[in-house]
Amino acid sequence: MTPNKNFDTTKEQQEGMFNKYALVLTSVKGIGVKTFSYLIPDEMKTLIKIGQPVLVPFGRMGLINAFVTGFTNYLPEGIRAKKISKILDTTPIFDIDYLKFLEWTADYYFCSIQNVIECAVPMKFLNGAQKELTEKLIEFKTFDNASKRQIEILEKLKEAGKTRLIDFEKSAKTTRATLNKLEALGCVEITQEQVFRNPIEIFKQQNLEPFPPLLDEQKTVYEEIEKRLGSHSSILLHGVTSSGKTEVYFKAIQKVLEQGKNVLFLAPEIALASVLTQRLARRFGTDKTAIWHSSISDGEKFDVWQKIKNNEIRILAGARSAVFAPLKNIGLIIIDEEHESAYKQTMPAPRYDARKVAQKLAELNNCPLLSGSATPDINTYYYAKNSGSLLEMKKRYNDYPMAKVRVVDMREEHHRANHGVFSRSLVSAIEKNLRDKKQTIILMNRRGFSTYTQCLACGEVIQCPKCAIPLIFHSQTQTLKCHYCEHEEPLVTQCPKCGSDALQNCGTGVQKVELIAQKLFPDCNIVRLDSDSLARKNEHIRILEDFRNGKIDILIGTQMLAKGLDNPNVTLVGVINADNGFNLPDFRSCERGFQLLTQVAGRAGRGDNPGEVYFQTYNPDFFGLETAKQQDYKSFYNTEIEAREDFDYPPFSQIIRVILSSKNQFRAERSAQEIAMRLNDIVDKRQLTEPVAVLGPNPCVIERLQEYYRFQILIKNKLGEKGRRFILSFLAQIKLPDDIKLTVDVDPIDIL
Repeated sequence: MTPNKNFDTTKEQQEGMFNKYALVLTSVKGIGVKTFSYLIPDEMKTLIKIGQPVLVPFGRMGLINAFVTGFTNYLPEGIRAKKISKILDTTPIFDIDYLKFLEWTADYYFCSIQNVIECAVPMKFLNGAQKELTEKLIEFKTFDNASKRQIEILEKLKEAGKTRLIDFEKSAKTTRATLNKLEALGCVEITQEQVFRNPIEIFKQQNLEPFPPLLDEQKTVYEEIEKRLGSHSSILLHGVTSSGKTEVYFKAIQKVLEQGKNVLFLAPEIALASVLTQRLARRFGTDKTAIWHSSISDGEKFDVWQKIKNNEIRILAGARSAVFAPLKNIGLIIIDEEHESAYKQTMPAPRYDARKVAQKLAELNNCPLLSGSATPDINTYYYAKNSGSLLEMKKRYNDYPMAKVRVVDMREEHHRANHGVFSRSLVSAIEKNLRDKKQTIILMNRRGFSTYTQCLACGEVIQCPKCAIPLIFHSQTQTLKCHYCEHEEPLVTQCPKCGSDALQNCGTGVQKVELIAQKLFPDCNIVRLDSDSLARKNEHIRILEDFRNGKIDILIGTQMLAKGLDNPNVTLVGVINADNGFNLPDFRSCERGFQLLTQVAGRAGRGDNPGEVYFQTYNPDFFGLETAKQQDYKSFYNTEIEAREDFDYPPFSQIIRVILSSKNQFRAERSAQEIAMRLNDIVDKRQLTEPVAVLGPNPCVIERLQEYYRFQILIKNKLGEKGRRFILSFLAQIKLPDDIKLTVDVDPIDIL
């Protein structure tokens, strides 16, 4: 065997019968995901295909599972390839078109095809996850020769129909031995059959929900979308919060299914994807619908993958990784809440953006890409506005009024001796809401209990030992945690610098807000929803169901609350620190802050009762907060787009972020300086200083991360695809010592 860094899928390399060697992708502990060349035995030449799982010899490990990813007639000199031992399945896991799609992703995001395949096709499929799950089922046959007690059991089985043996034992309050006796008498039949592991089976219901008639504005928008079905285009549906965008999506899905095509529906996060899938299943049925994201098991992924390959799935919903599912015959791709940064994977490679990848997928399938949001990404809105692909919904569903937003100046609260987390006006509003039997949402977009722990004697702040950031106190576990490297340690009682016990947890996180709310409103049910509270599978679904059913009075959480929460009984939203998102050293921070506030404000007043929103702030005149108060996207966009143009930020350029990192601070900085100098020299020689700007190097905002010191170079590319290829071609030629890491992020979503 011999390693291959990449592989090609040109025509002459797509057929095993014309080539001597197969390029085989392996996943080996300690080595990682790599491609090697193996000799194709003569008897396999007409059978072997790209995407097939095969068995190959691999050193001392013996035989291992792998994928065929290409073919070649050439080997490096002096290398002797071993033979492929066996084709495990003649049906390929993926085909050549799918592989080309992954190759495009690897090329665009400057990573290896191995990185993309590892992300797209879980390598654990090769290690036994593909084994069929079989389960014992029991079915009623006859009452002959049964005793009185046995007849009682058989009556229950007859009523239940064919069912899982383990479930029937519990429901009938019987034992396996009793059921085995009934099988021996011929009264029942116990069989072992393959079972499809369906993570959305919990959403199954007797009758599908009907389609409500579209209102005039919805109908107008839908008719425009319908005209574009059957050809490739990008459409942005900009609709205010609670305008009824989801029903437009569902109507478009119904039409696409009637045309015999399939639908890919993306949501930004797992929790939202699960809620979305629940709604899809209730409208279109669980047999047609599947979900795909990183939290479903490998076995469930394998089953969904197989059903997709067998053309049994018509609607696939999921988070960003669902864009790589092998769904074919796609007639429509929908990206809900398209403004969300969660569509971008920041680490590890591939650092892809599902929105960009979905554009390519729509092009390959000759179908529309329909993106929707009340607060679209600035870039998306700019391109849609200038290409005639912008559709707008300006009114809330049923003409419900927008929630009234009140801005609370916390400086005045302090002047009046209120130094608490909750302003007096927000407390009064919550008390009234509770009396009126209405529900409240409280947003505090910061995890943990407090944001840092400080020694009052010497001023020392307890830092993460691996990263240049303070550790965050979590009250439930009584630990200090780093949210970047996952380092965790017990809460210290003495200062590590001076030994004093005068330690204080400072700042406010969502856990502290929850505790204060419980003291202020002791007689109501308060629940927290954030990533730290979701320990059990489907816990977020249970919490949101309880909230919708009125079992929760106050729901407190982080930004998860701002996404897709549709509860008509929510009439009050409070934002504890509305300034949070605006103050980060990133050119997108103002946009993110505006989007979060506008989205969470849109959770209030989605029914017959009007909504009220409180923004608590120390900077009430800031334009981002003022436009969020008015829920005026266009005014925000007009101001922001001018600033972007003045400083050549996207959409007026493309940013490529280059990070040099090392455990040695000096070596990381020197490497970054050398690369920036070389790139500037080439740009000067080619007279590209205007369209290609090289900024830095500078220390990253978080300079040390996971024990590595980091220095970044930001490249602004105004030459489009030509400039991207020029920059990445330069970076591909760089050779660095083993202790220096080069990270390239094309179209980064932050520069921290």
